Amino acid sequence: MMNRLMQHKAAFALKGNCMHKLLALVPCILLSAIDMAHSADFSLGVQGGSYGTAYKTRHADYWALPYIGYNGQTWYIDGTEAGYNFVNTDTQIFRAKVYYYTNQYSASDGRNAAMRSLDSRYSTMMAGFTYQYISPIGAFSTTVGADTLNNSQGVTVNAAYILLQQWGNFILVPEMGVDWSNAQNTRYYYGISEQESARSGLSPWRPHDSFVPYLQLAMNYAWSKQWNTWGEITGRLYPSTISDSPMVNKHGVTELTLGVSYTF
Repeated sequence: MMNRLMQHKAAFALKGNCMHKLLALVPCILLSAIDMAHSADFSLGVQGGSYGTAYKTRHADYWALPYIGYNGQTWYIDGTEAGYNFVNTDTQIFRAKVYYYTNQYSASDGRNAAMRSLDSRYSTMMAGFTYQYISPIGAFSTTVGADTLNNSQGVTVNAAYILLQQWGNFILVPEMGVDWSNAQNTRYYYGISEQESARSGLSPWRPHDSFVPYLQLAMNYAWSKQWNTWGEITGRLYPSTISDSPMVNKHGVTELTLGVSYTF
């Protein structure tokens, strides 16, 4: 996330002058392929937060991971995301990437016996492409991704509008967008099969595809040339295809991420 803030900062600044487990091994693999002789920022740190869940569980999910960041002209790593830039200019970015898809449900965390008798839903590694256009009025971004581990056979699309404001060493990045999931992805994470229904007593649920709008506010503060802290808060609003599932008892969730890193 911190590298994404820095990328937005650089792109918007140039325009102004003219006008998130499975991926833990990915950074190690990619680092071996990166030529560190090229000029780029390399960062190490730690990140963590709370992941709001719409499922009927006994508690929210909390997580912590080491942070690895590498911001090169072609290769990049940003925590639980890594990829290759085919285009990386002042106004356009086109990249292939792999990234951690955070949705998951652990049956052992179910609030009641019915929820605990369901199958677990697992997070996965997605692979896809992102295109971003930086204009004088903000950045427009779209990402297409597919489940590489065949957990859900899911396909997702994200479309977002991103702004940036900077006051000295403090950067603020508001974002609004929508996440689309195909029927397979929505059913895997929120549907209830006939077998699960018979086992749990919950009604079957076979949803179609889903659109989840969200608002996000990210921020970064550079204490020095080396030390950075950042945070990100995201609110998501679920449609009836998700909120009407017998697994779910919320119409929306809030997610929080905090991190600190040192740039070499």
